[in-house]
Amino acid sequence: MSFPAHGVIITAAGSSSRFNSSDNPAKKKKEFIPLDDRSVLYHATAPFFSLPGLKIVVVTYAEGYRDEAEVALDNLLFASPVPVLLVQGGETRQQSVLLGLEALASHAPKIQYALVHDGARPWITEETIISTLAIATVFGGAAPVLPIHDSVKMIDREGKIVSHVDRTGMATVQTPQIFRFPEILEAHRKAATNDKNYLDDTEIYMDFGGLVGTSEGDLNNRKITVAQDIPDSEELS
Repeated sequence: MSFPAHGVIITAAGSSSRFNSSDNPAKKKKEFIPLDDRSVLYHATAPFFSLPGLKIVVVTYAEGYRDEAEVALDNLLFASPVPVLLVQGGETRQQSVLLGLEALASHAPKIQYALVHDGARPWITEETIISTLAIATVFGGAAPVLPIHDSVKMIDREGKIVSHVDRTGMATVQTPQIFRFPEILEAHRKAATNDKNYLDDTEIYMDFGGLVGTSEGDLNNRKITVAQDIPDSEELS
């Protein structure tokens, strides 16, 4: 395929509150935990540099964590001709993505697509990125998804099953989520003016007129949420 000019946003500005539970003594942001020979954030970011058409990478970080983000990214900050920009994120993921999109608009305004990826998904592959980008060029937006095979139930506040959900056509969504730029920027700007609690960027894009196609997700492209998701990390022992 022909690769359009694009920019990447890696989100790493979250609080890692679920990761830093009582049974995790490390109390460290999950994106900075070592995974094999590099950090989680490094592995989540590095595959994007292999794609033609990449113009800029924006990494969002939480207030007070810029130095740690720089260390976690290691030589990605200087070993590539593609610029890497660190941007302090907001209080929510939605705010952080908007700040990242604004950075793309300022530093690479002529890109055609924006790719948004979780900094806590270190097992992303080039194949998933490429297939999702290909779908985005057709629909305007795209995200990798996995069908749901388990039974789905509605649970009340007391923990009882109250209804049985038809899982036909249902799927879980992963990242990267890819959108035409600046359409996703305009959608995020509009979303920032209302009180709706958005689940992810596909919902924002669709709420303001965009179409989102789907690519085949990858079981290995899971998001690190709790400490047990990386049990072999030496810093968690």
